[in-house]
Amino acid sequence: MGRQLRQRIVAVMFGLIVAGFVGEALCRCFPTWHDAFVKNIVYSRLPADLYQPVGGFQPGERPGKVRYRHAPNAQAHFRGLEYNNWVYTNSQGFRVSPNVGEIIAEREVLLLGDSFLFGAQVSWESSFVGQLTQRHPKIQFLNAGVDGYNTEDALDLLSELPLKRTPSEVWLFLFWGNDVWENDWRNRPSETLMPLEGEELSWTDTSVLDWIQYSVLASRLYAIWSIQSDERFAERKAQQEMLSDPDILTQALESTERQLLRFTKECPSVCKVVLIPPADAFEDTKQANVTLPLLMRVIPPDLDVLDLYEGLTESGGRELYFQADPHWNPLGHQNVAEQLSAQMLSGE
Repeated sequence: MGRQLRQRIVAVMFGLIVAGFVGEALCRCFPTWHDAFVKNIVYSRLPADLYQPVGGFQPGERPGKVRYRHAPNAQAHFRGLEYNNWVYTNSQGFRVSPNVGEIIAEREVLLLGDSFLFGAQVSWESSFVGQLTQRHPKIQFLNAGVDGYNTEDALDLLSELPLKRTPSEVWLFLFWGNDVWENDWRNRPSETLMPLEGEELSWTDTSVLDWIQYSVLASRLYAIWSIQSDERFAERKAQQEMLSDPDILTQALESTERQLLRFTKECPSVCKVVLIPPADAFEDTKQANVTLPLLMRVIPPDLDVLDLYEGLTESGGRELYFQADPHWNPLGHQNVAEQLSAQMLSGE
């Protein structure tokens, strides 16, 4: 091998190393949803025994979600990069404090929603439901949130719950980061219709990600490639595109509008809706600017609405969510508890 060839090889290798360092630095300076999504897949461990199938649906009838509820009288361990937490459920599968039994209160408020409501990433005391319980001891807040539920699932649960008495109020938490997408499952493309159940409940096949997670550049390149081959990335990208496209979003919201009309008809008492923004909305403000006005148009006037976006924005926005998980951190839960207490329980 001649001297000039060796010099060229060394120069190319040195250039690649420098380019790698520059690319890594730029990726760390300009984070995107790919980074947090890869970390969430690598580190999140969901306790599969918490999810109790209840039947009633055949594969393909619901896109990517089996019909399940949280198991009753259970304790479950949730682990992620930024949390390591145990949660507890009562005889109805509702999340409860590990230290207090059934509460007898003057009023009951039933809370319906998904993992943002269930709040498994934080302790009971740090969760906004736990904080509301401390702030308003005369009210019993029934946390019926179930991971992965969309609006239709939450309303199905409402119709099935054997409640001891009719709650004074029912609050429906709508996470528009994916609920609009999930509610519109009948119109979704067939290629994004049925992710594997195993991937939905526990993303444990991380043999490739285990070694690239430490490099933001490598994980970003993997994510960009995986958008074309991995259903999880493809679905996430499609959701984000929908939230930024008024035409697509308007069509998709027809399904959410039907579910909210159903809520007004089936709700047994005072009905309220809480709108939850995704973490991405604070980095890509177009999502909120497009989604929120269109979403507000389809909410029936009979429903009281609280949009959490502005209050979260004023208190830190993206900083109120975990960095490697799409849910609220303890500061986010504190902000939500303050908003709910001030705007939905001000007359209490």
